[in-house]
Amino acid sequence: MKIVIIEDEIAAANQLKFLLNQINTEYEIVAILESVQEAISWFSANGSPDLIFSDIQLADGISFEIYEQVKINAPIIFITAFDEYAIRAFKLNSVDYILKPLDIDSLSFAIEKFNNQQLVKQETLNELIKQQAFSQKSYRKSFLVRYRDKLLPIKSSEFAFFYIENGLVFGQLFDGRKHLLDFKLEDLENQLDPQEFIRANRQYLLSRNSILEIQPYINSRVLVKTNPTSPYEVIISKEKVTSFKKWFEKG
Repeated sequence: MKIVIIEDEIAAANQLKFLLNQINTEYEIVAILESVQEAISWFSANGSPDLIFSDIQLADGISFEIYEQVKINAPIIFITAFDEYAIRAFKLNSVDYILKPLDIDSLSFAIEKFNNQQLVKQETLNELIKQQAFSQKSYRKSFLVRYRDKLLPIKSSEFAFFYIENGLVFGQLFDGRKHLLDFKLEDLENQLDPQEFIRANRQYLLSRNSILEIQPYINSRVLVKTNPTSPYEVIISKEKVTSFKKWFEKG
């Protein structure tokens, strides 16, 4: 069986390889892909493997971006530290959804399900619904922001964008004020409604309502103009342009 691993943590990828070898020495790992961009390039140039093991949060984005841009027929076993993507994962050609830390029992169980995959999706979805293992995610509606010696309540909808400056995360409000926040940008990305906020790049998380215009930029990238004006250029990479435009048009 030919297997592709999508994982940006070397230690996690090596552990998965080791466990797969413990289960069956005849499994062939044909590629280990560490990013959305690398995976898109690889699948565009190669045929589908028999099975994919895929992390969800990668260094340059979410692995769902891969499957939005490249047609892949292979079944997928998702391995991740986050449970909020489960229902979205099962909308794809997925066999199972394993939460880290990974162990040989859960991996063996997932492969057994793969070998009986004709009934896997419906049975797994029915089990999720029956056990109510995953409820609809509730997104952050407001923040308590420190200002001098007090806390200010601010609605999520009041933020135009969040950005990193000198290693610190700031929230820019539509009214021109900005606040230092005690969050990582990755935390905010997970907590805010993805229909209203999008991770533009490593530095910016944008509100849909802040986007003023989108301009062509060098090397097939795009430049996003915001209101209020962002302190640094907001550039969408070539690999993310398509998914960014789709996200914006669905609003």
